[in-house]
Amino acid sequence: MMAQSKITVGGLKDKGDADKLVSQTEQVAGVRWVNANWEQGYVVVTHSDAFDETAFKAAVQAAGFSA
Repeated sequence: MMAQSKITVGGLKDKGDADKLVSQTEQVAGVRWVNANWEQGYVVVTHSDAFDETAFKAAVQAAGFSA
């Protein structure tokens, strides 16, 4: 079973934002799946041991959201 991390993300207004966030962050090293919950303002990242949370948060910020 892969590990999961729940990360709070600010600035998600709708499903379009959630889809943008997923597409901008699913390429981060170690990430397997990104499930964005825009209503509640968080993502659940399913990842391998190679996951770098700092790099993931940088990708979130590059996509125009806060983490």
